[in-house]
Amino acid sequence: MLAGLVFLASGAACSAKAAEDLDGAVGKIFDFNLQEKQFRFLKQDVTYDPKTGKGQAWHTVNWTDDTIIRRYEPKKNLTGMKGAVIAEFFEIDDKNAVELKEGRSFRADRMVLRPDLKVATGVAADGRSVVGWFTPRDANFSRDGVLKLDGKEISAGAKYGGIRISVQTKLGADSLAKGAWKATLTGKMIDQKFVATQMRVEPLADRLAADASGLPRVLSVGDSISMNYEGPARAALKGKANYHRIEDNCWSTVRGMAFMAYWLGDYTRKGRHWDVILFNSGMHDMKQKTLDGGYAVPLDVYKKNLRKEISIMKETGATLIFVTTTPVPNTGGSAQYAYRVKGAERDFNRAAREVLQDHPAIQILDLCKVVNDSNKLDAWRKGKDVHYWKSEEQVILGKAVAEAVITALGAHK
Repeated sequence: MLAGLVFLASGAACSAKAAEDLDGAVGKIFDFNLQEKQFRFLKQDVTYDPKTGKGQAWHTVNWTDDTIIRRYEPKKNLTGMKGAVIAEFFEIDDKNAVELKEGRSFRADRMVLRPDLKVATGVAADGRSVVGWFTPRDANFSRDGVLKLDGKEISAGAKYGGIRISVQTKLGADSLAKGAWKATLTGKMIDQKFVATQMRVEPLADRLAADASGLPRVLSVGDSISMNYEGPARAALKGKANYHRIEDNCWSTVRGMAFMAYWLGDYTRKGRHWDVILFNSGMHDMKQKTLDGGYAVPLDVYKKNLRKEISIMKETGATLIFVTTTPVPNTGGSAQYAYRVKGAERDFNRAAREVLQDHPAIQILDLCKVVNDSNKLDAWRKGKDVHYWKSEEQVILGKAVAEAVITALGAHK
């Protein structure tokens, strides 16, 4: 087991690196220092220099007493929200701006509920935003309600589609010294240092708090297929390892290469290391805009990206397990969401094995073979969906993942 190893910190000396303009950057906050008015920031999306192949994930961010910090909570709708609250409506298009001006029902691109505010400032001079007292409509999945404006009540809401509603509350800086936070930064460079003028923050679950003491830590880096088998894999490893999965979908190797350092987190800190890392990309690399129109990520680029992902993961000192891309049962998809062609996984698994020849220490879990060899997946093979939605299907994959992890851990006892 690798729990006693101390890994070299890829971001430990971030303050010694050249400062970068982080205006608009998204990432995680570490070591929020109230005295120095600084914190370490792990950037979510790293841009790599095409000449050197290097990018900077860790940064030092400065803040001041004037920095505005808002807690952000996204909402799909207003279900369960009752009572009047100050609401800000932003990005109102031409048609809805006319409706607002004439006191009729309108919808904005974004709605922000502000329980910390007590003053309604009304319609902005350009007519594209408005701040007023708002009472959500009491109905499931509601995205609208009643807005009081100039003594009148009009129907107002957020447009449909995506996350357009949020609750935002102003926080004190001391709040960020506790817990785990994701932040979106607004700021500027001052004296060659980045200073945050505004921070939109979201609380994150503390992975360490959920860990069983003394057990090795496992991280799964994958797309929605890894989401399908996450539960069964974690259950099968209960009492043997703490199984974690990245917070989101890894999508293709293009995103994986840029986000890998962010997903790995502050692994140099005690208790936050990784003993085993499972990784896979392929399902989104193989997408096609038109049938037989070429892969979204060409195979040569896929291999180049995979090599970069591996180089970042190897810095953790963890045992790496590559999980082969599972099959495409039958050709399917659409022009809107892209197509996948039956058998495309063979191209990507072949390309991955070519890369892995240079990394003999990386173990391979042939999950593609597990699926192909299982007669319990015969019904799944008749469809076009690459996902595994039935519990019995998920258990087959999750059990194979757990067995691979146990084998990897056993090799280091």
